Amino acid sequence: MAKFNVGVIGVGYWGKKILDEFSKVENVSVIGVSDLDEKNLAFASERYGVKAGYRDYKDLLAVKGLHAVAVCTPNQMHFSTCKDALEAGMHVIVEKPITLTSKDGKELVALARSKGLTLSVGHIFRFNSALAEVKRLIKEDKFFGKLFLMEMNWVNLEKAFPDRDVLFDLAPHMFDIQNYLLDQWPEEVMCAGGPFRRKEGEETAYVVSKFKDGMIAMANISWLVPRKVRQIMLVGENRSALIDAVAQEVTVYESGYTYKLGVERNNTIRDELIHFVKSIADPMTETKNSGEVGVRTVELIEAAKRSMREGKSVKV
Repeated sequence: MAKFNVGVIGVGYWGKKILDEFSKVENVSVIGVSDLDEKNLAFASERYGVKAGYRDYKDLLAVKGLHAVAVCTPNQMHFSTCKDALEAGMHVIVEKPITLTSKDGKELVALARSKGLTLSVGHIFRFNSALAEVKRLIKEDKFFGKLFLMEMNWVNLEKAFPDRDVLFDLAPHMFDIQNYLLDQWPEEVMCAGGPFRRKEGEETAYVVSKFKDGMIAMANISWLVPRKVRQIMLVGENRSALIDAVAQEVTVYESGYTYKLGVERNNTIRDELIHFVKSIADPMTETKNSGEVGVRTVELIEAAKRSMREGKSVKV
């Protein structure tokens, strides 16, 4: 594989994780970072030896020999940062959501396509070993049989963020996991939710998705629940399964018996970044977490917000 020089834009909580994993990927060199906080630039220099640190990300984009960037900025900066990076000829992997409007997301997808660049979105659960095993079993048909229901609980206690809401923060995972496991998007969305500790910006939402084959998925997403849970219950006519997405454990329920599948836990961030690098090296490599996938999740979030405003289900 060819060697690639990458940069990280935004070296906060998640950007540090991306920087750490990129530093361990073969044939990849992190040659620069950008962050408004000098302490984060110092961290990258002292911990990982990345001496080229810039407060203005456009200075990073101008570095000679840079091939790609990871965008880990606040959500409201995703569109402008990605657009500047793509226009500078960079391959891009951006954290979810790709943008805050589907219109902006479509513009980025079109721009990347016109320039022959890879645009990936951080839908990290597409690289989760437990979900990959369940997806394989779904395709076998006889294991689960006809699927009836999917119940998703993605909850934890967070502060009242001033600049984001729980739908844009957690719902991208909900809709993306549904598509990854089922190979389809919902046809209808209903949503109820709202703020509780502030005047606006949803902190809890209940989202019901209906699919063409009759399956129903219900997602409970919240920043108010004191216990962190990342679970998916999949109910089928032959068997059901409970997926712990963090522990990467799958418990199967069958005729009154329960047992766990032998799933080997993987490093999802590392595998996501390796996939991104491979998609850069070989244009024929399918990008599992493509910009198109990212845009579709934003369209569904927009539908969920419309459902809340109008008090009715929305066709999508």
